[in-house]
Amino acid sequence: MINIVITAPRGNMDKLIVEAAAKRTDIKIVGGVGAPGRDYIGKDIGIVAGLGYEVGALVYDDIDDIIDQCDLVVDFSRVELSMEVLDACIAHNKALICGTTGFSEEQTAALLAARDKIPMMKAANTSYVVNVMRKLLGEAAAMLGDKCKIEIIEMHSETKIDAPSGTAKEFAEEMAEAAPDKEYDDIAFHSIRAGNTPSTHRIIFGCMGEKMEISHDAYDWRCYAEGACDAVEFMAGKGAGLYSMEDVIL
Repeated sequence: MINIVITAPRGNMDKLIVEAAAKRTDIKIVGGVGAPGRDYIGKDIGIVAGLGYEVGALVYDDIDDIIDQCDLVVDFSRVELSMEVLDACIAHNKALICGTTGFSEEQTAALLAARDKIPMMKAANTSYVVNVMRKLLGEAAAMLGDKCKIEIIEMHSETKIDAPSGTAKEFAEEMAEAAPDKEYDDIAFHSIRAGNTPSTHRIIFGCMGEKMEISHDAYDWRCYAEGACDAVEFMAGKGAGLYSMEDVIL
């Protein structure tokens, strides 16, 4: 059994993580963390997340009030809260899965440096299928990189703040590392923010006279929530270090 705290339990992703985690027999939600002043502070996280039933874990407005009861914190919130969560996890020696995106270079460096102190997973996308796709993109770039131009088209809901998406950036990093003649800056990004689209990514390998396209469409955020719970199960008992969803799928 791994005990977890989930941040921002009313967020699009987080409430689905609460739903998915509550159904797992080897995961126990011990609490949630929300912004101070919200009307749901002190209420059961199952009710807050819209499950319609209590799971026996309250939502707090200060992570220090609950973190000692958990093994791991699952954080898919906003940059500011994520940095507070990171500091708390390091101070209390707790594992962290961070799915928040939009960090600055300095903040990203701080997240990655945490590997020396705690079990740390930074995952822009926790979909199992997306992470299989990332591996396929690396293989395609290794064989086609010097024969084509690579462009990424990504679309998310109008509420998503950062662009390009963290997933698109990770795809580009994978392909730039694998391609024989490509750098990260050689890959073009096109971002669309409209409606309530969960996530769409199209990667186009444009060659002379032909093109290849590898794509992923998410119809429901639950695929990310289930992947996040798979990551929680993977992280159980892990020592300090930096882990990824690639570790989960392999």
